[in-house]
Amino acid sequence: MSGVPTTSSLRRPYLTRLAFYALPILLAVAGAILYFGGAAQNAASSSGSVQVVGSESMRPVVTACAEDFMTRAPQADVIVRGGGSGDGVAALLHGMIDIGMTSRELSQRERDYAGSKAIELTTFALALDGVTVIVNGANPVATLGLDQLHDIFTGKVRNWSELEARDAEILPFARAAGSGTASLFGERVLRNEEYAPSVRYLPTNEAIVAEVAARTGAIGYTGLGALRGGGDHVKPVRLSADSQSAPVSATPEAISSKHYPLSRTLFLVTAGPPFGTAKAFIDFCLSPSGQALFQRAGYIATKPLTR
Repeated sequence: MSGVPTTSSLRRPYLTRLAFYALPILLAVAGAILYFGGAAQNAASSSGSVQVVGSESMRPVVTACAEDFMTRAPQADVIVRGGGSGDGVAALLHGMIDIGMTSRELSQRERDYAGSKAIELTTFALALDGVTVIVNGANPVATLGLDQLHDIFTGKVRNWSELEARDAEILPFARAAGSGTASLFGERVLRNEEYAPSVRYLPTNEAIVAEVAARTGAIGYTGLGALRGGGDHVKPVRLSADSQSAPVSATPEAISSKHYPLSRTLFLVTAGPPFGTAKAFIDFCLSPSGQALFQRAGYIATKPLTR
């Protein structure tokens, strides 16, 4: 299967059970009731096993969705594993799973491969996220430009004193290859250059948060869902796209409006339109109950939470 990312890391065990004016308004309300009521009914009547694989950023919250879904559908079995966005899409293209999780847009390479095999990839936008650059809580640096981040992670800047901070070696941490978070950071910050040899690679966002919290000279990047784990020991940095742009924090408003430079969307992907338990599970993730779980995890819901 040339031209498609490897699926060897799929064996990594992240397993879990997982009137004129009034009429349109009335129709919209009725449609919402039918949709969300249907989602709940579909969940209750679902049975069978669904395999979901992919983004490590999404794995914890999709696992929470699976657990909630299975309490509503005792005959269903939703198994969620991580491994990275690339592994999830590759497994989907190889027919190994039912649903892929990706924290980035599908690549042209993946779309081309799907087209060559007559596979119709269908995406579902679950939530919005902002890849957040973090430093240790004791670090006085509060803002960085994307060019400065580029120089840090490619090794051109190696000491915080070069950025008007205290004299300390910069310890950069990055996500491992195959990560959707790493893919977005590499595209928008590194501009597809190589990381410096000093960069240390970690398998999850949670691991990056832990390392940055423990080391005063550290810097890394993470999705919003893992940020809370660092407490006051890590500090999000405001980012500016260029020297003419004002620095922006990763707030819901800035991410939703795309003003935050590292905004992104989290997706579920299927090979063709989903059906059966897979469809019921996706419908649940998009329902108010599912969207509330994404919001509780720190992400920004893509659907209204009103019932």
